[in-house]
Amino acid sequence: MTSVTQPLQLDRSDLAELLAYPRRKMRDNMDTRFCKHAAFYNPVDTECTYCHQEMECKWLNHNDELISIENKSDDDLRRELTKAMDYVEAQLTAAHLNRRACGCDNCAWLGKVRKLLQIVN
Repeated sequence: MTSVTQPLQLDRSDLAELLAYPRRKMRDNMDTRFCKHAAFYNPVDTECTYCHQEMECKWLNHNDELISIENKSDDDLRRELTKAMDYVEAQLTAAHLNRRACGCDNCAWLGKVRKLLQIVN
């Protein structure tokens, strides 16, 4: 069972690096060859709202490198990191059943985010 303790104010010094990892993973995994918006989510276009990459586009647009972390609230950052955790966890294979003992990039990143968000497994 996973429990979440209410974290204090987030330390923003590591957030740019933490957000860069899932951003790279999403961009690398997305197929945008036929996207008329070049992966910029358009909420009024039905092609975007029914696209299988909608979640990734929305997340990338909300967490672009050019968007200032300083302008986001702690709650927004927690929510975006939690979504990124879900995405990275979904990429793990069955070989990651014992994630505490795994040292791959995905598991190492997940460990850092859990520590930052004070998520206890």
